[in-house]
Amino acid sequence: MRVGVLRTQVPFVSGGAERHSMGLVNALEARGYEATEITLPFKWYPGNVLADHIAAAKFLDISEVEGVKIDLAVGLKFPAWLAQHPNMVLWVIHQHRQAYDMWEAGTSDLLDDPQGEALRALIHEEDRAAFLASPHPIYANSCNVADRLKRHLGTAATTLYHPPPNAELLRQGDYGDYLFAPGRINASKRLELPLRALVHAPASRLIIAGVAENPAYQKRLYSLAHELGVSGRVEWLGRVDDETLVRYYANARGVVFTPQDEDYGYITLEAMVSGKPVVTTKDSGGPLEFISDGIEGLVVDPDAKALGDAFTFLSEDTATAERMGQAGYMCYAQCNISWDHVVSTLTGQAHLPVTFDAVQKIDAQAPEHGHEVCTEDAVRQLRAAVAPPSRPDNVPFANINELLEAYAFDELPAALGRDEPPIDAGLSGYLGTHWTRFMSTLRQLEGLEISSALDVGVFPPLVFQALLANQFPNIDLHGLWEGPNPYAQSVRPRPGYDVDGFEITLKVANGERDPWPYPDETFDLVTGMEILEHLALDPYFFFCEAARVLKPGGNILITTPNVNSHRGVWKTLNNVAPYSFGIFVPSGGVYGRHNREYAPTELDMLGRSAGFETVRLQTFDVYDRHIEPELANLLVSRRDNLSLRGENIQYLAKKVGSPKGVPQSLYHGDPARMHGELQVVTHEEETGLLTISVRNTSYSIWPLEGDRATCVLAEWVDEAGVLRHQHLMQPLTEVLSPGDEGRIRFTLDAQKQNLGVLRLHLYQSGVGVFSGRGRAVPLSIPCSHSAFLTLVDKTPLPRAKV
Repeated sequence: MRVGVLRTQVPFVSGGAERHSMGLVNALEARGYEATEITLPFKWYPGNVLADHIAAAKFLDISEVEGVKIDLAVGLKFPAWLAQHPNMVLWVIHQHRQAYDMWEAGTSDLLDDPQGEALRALIHEEDRAAFLASPHPIYANSCNVADRLKRHLGTAATTLYHPPPNAELLRQGDYGDYLFAPGRINASKRLELPLRALVHAPASRLIIAGVAENPAYQKRLYSLAHELGVSGRVEWLGRVDDETLVRYYANARGVVFTPQDEDYGYITLEAMVSGKPVVTTKDSGGPLEFISDGIEGLVVDPDAKALGDAFTFLSEDTATAERMGQAGYMCYAQCNISWDHVVSTLTGQAHLPVTFDAVQKIDAQAPEHGHEVCTEDAVRQLRAAVAPPSRPDNVPFANINELLEAYAFDELPAALGRDEPPIDAGLSGYLGTHWTRFMSTLRQLEGLEISSALDVGVFPPLVFQALLANQFPNIDLHGLWEGPNPYAQSVRPRPGYDVDGFEITLKVANGERDPWPYPDETFDLVTGMEILEHLALDPYFFFCEAARVLKPGGNILITTPNVNSHRGVWKTLNNVAPYSFGIFVPSGGVYGRHNREYAPTELDMLGRSAGFETVRLQTFDVYDRHIEPELANLLVSRRDNLSLRGENIQYLAKKVGSPKGVPQSLYHGDPARMHGELQVVTHEEETGLLTISVRNTSYSIWPLEGDRATCVLAEWVDEAGVLRHQHLMQPLTEVLSPGDEGRIRFTLDAQKQNLGVLRLHLYQSGVGVFSGRGRAVPLSIPCSHSAFLTLVDKTPLPRAKV
């Protein structure tokens, strides 16, 4: 595929946008695409020249070069994205801000142009037309840019983060005695503010890297530092190479970044990757998507005194600086900021089916000689590979407490006329541990059209259903649980909260044993979140029932612990069972504990067997971000597929066909055949003649002979209740297809006094009784010892297949 990356080009200016564009080209080429930048010279003043450049961009045809098609165009900046191409995807770095937020703020050059109003309207009109013409979703490089698009044009955009240019080079070092302020130097970056802040932070030292686009502005900054009396504590590095930049990041106490309404801000991300806290302001825009005050850094009012106090705080408290820096590092890792994600999204590959031929197979041999791995790099690679995606942009809750505050999940207080009780701290703490998993699960559903959903294994409080109700307005929600009774709830927002309420009914069924109480082809989505590992009998049945109740093309989404996670491997190497949750929970019965945890490939195997096609199979660390350096080194050195080593498997698949039969490697026997009924039709007291109906209630034919034939196990229990005999026999005389009924006849006792019990089980030859699976109830009939012996003597034995 040939990909053209479109951006504007201003002579002698090189900054984040230029690095962004080249980073995308390099990422595309590294992944096998033929890619190039297509740059359009751009001058935005005076107004008539701006209009000329807009017209020139519109008339530019970039669909082919010398008869060779350009398959995809990626538009990054205005007006470059106005060029003509039939397959343009827009990844907006920012709009022409002079016509948008800067106009509103009164700082736009267009306000001084006699044709400013007309030019602003023209830019809005051209942007709207370009966004409507694109056959793809609109992407923005940050939530801040996406919010501007929504606010000014009503255009919805999906945030698509990308790594900073030096992400692979950046490293962590000491927490030195200086604050670092790198980046382009222009008025929008407000370097005057940190210079003035130094007046209020006499113990702080500031190192500034970068060159001003306008030399006169640079001179003004020099003069300001001198006038403020802080020039002795300011070091100007000027333009620096990557190695120098990395070194200063690595050894800073913290990083200062105080722009006004920044679009994205590489500096924030570079600081986080370097493990440094970020000092920024409440109006900085992009940095606030990653930095929370007191967590990943300090967020203060945009005034010199507040910023100076923050400088002093960091200068005096190394331990807190380190804690916040490491929190920032973890935050970056959890945001799934990678070129792999960017490229797969922009090229339309993110939602294509994944087959297991594409899953990297592990080379069991020792690493090649000389393949040495830096432990720090190995940890970084593994952490990035299993980092969960960021929270979806349109989720109206930042954490579980906000969600619990927004809804009246308990209907009793309203029914009693009482005030809502405070949020239970224990419940909030428990659900809070699952918040990252909830968010990554919602990410899996992006791009799907869902009007009805069934959650299997759900239980109150229905927090994920509240999230679904907000993501998919008017969704019809249903649930399946063990009961013992059906459960219905009308969940309403608490007063003052503008969120969507919902109705839901939970029906009762054992999800791996009982047919689900819904008609065929009912739902768009079936979810099973943290339920598969609790199943004890038959996960294939679970998948088959999901396929039955899903509409054609509907989706199943499963989340479950990964027994092969990096943490599981580490436990195994240290002689600890690899389960994520291996304790017994007697109060919960057999389903209270994890009965089996799965490898990622097994979910694909189960899904394909049940008629699904894998859309995405990913693993993330959603609970614990700790990584053992020794284990990371081992996995990286053996060229392991790190993306399948996260602690939680997230499997999304689409219904494309019918069940094909159980995956044999997961089963002893064929559970699909193990559905049946035994019923007494007649029992003549005078003669003892007994007629029993045998019905095949499975979806498969019952063979009469050979391995896995359906036969009968007869047991005799004496008058004291002691089992005395067991005998396997074949009383069936014809093959039974699904739904067919056969008859078997025995002669037992004419009299029923002082008798033992004949117990009959349907049995799969070479495997075991159907009743163990819970889908065929044994039949018990009064029977003497002599009658049992006669029955055994006269009934044929199971036959080997001829």
